[in-house]
Amino acid sequence: MTHNPADRLPVIRDVYPYLCVRDAAAAIEFYNHVFGAEEVTRLTDASGRVAHAELKLGATVVMLVDEHPEYGIRSPLAFGGTGLTLHLHVDDVDILTARARQAGAEVLREPTDYGHGERQSRVRDPFGHEWLLGHELEALSPEEIARRYEAEQRSAIQDPVRTGSTG
Repeated sequence: MTHNPADRLPVIRDVYPYLCVRDAAAAIEFYNHVFGAEEVTRLTDASGRVAHAELKLGATVVMLVDEHPEYGIRSPLAFGGTGLTLHLHVDDVDILTARARQAGAEVLREPTDYGHGERQSRVRDPFGHEWLLGHELEALSPEEIARRYEAEQRSAIQDPVRTGSTG
């Protein structure tokens, strides 16, 4: 049997978040101050805008670009929202949430312990991107996470007022 090379699924080696922001220079400074991001690369175009930047967040590379509306590159601020949340696993959610707030981020959800074994908060940075910040409270198997999630869902259906869910 002959195999068509075009039918082979290529191996994905890495996935990099590539954030479009309004004022990339300020975003780089914010991410450095709040998250400890290390600037690896910054390319600036003739107009003074960042055409490409790479930041190291822990072991992960996050890429950035300034808005370039003439090429269809727009930040969440241009749309009034975001379709992406970046989830950072950190060692202390409370401290990082406080740092983000102090640096101008909007705290959308205060640090809270969840049944799936993680303490989490959610912030929106001044550039419109949302970050889910979390640290592990207890190591759980995927089966235990699913069991707890299903129990939480049953509880929400049985008592929508207590859980804040109204259907």
